[in-house]
Amino acid sequence: MNFPGVQGRQNVRSVEGDRYYLEGVGYLIGDISCKFNARSGYMRCAVNPDGPCNGCRHYEPKGFAGSEKRA
Repeated sequence: MNFPGVQGRQNVRSVEGDRYYLEGVGYLIGDISCKFNARSGYMRCAVNPDGPCNGCRHYEPKGFAGSEKRA
């Protein structure tokens, strides 16, 4: 599986399927670049907990700190 935002990170490595090990955090499942991902090793997300993440119609890229518009 190829999730946007996951490839190229040196501290994230795929374990099996959509399960990842994030250095300093532990195991996570699902697409960790999605804003709905639970960032958990037990639950994928709130809107599609059974998955799969690949092709999910609810996918929204996670906003990164400093990327919000300020008034």
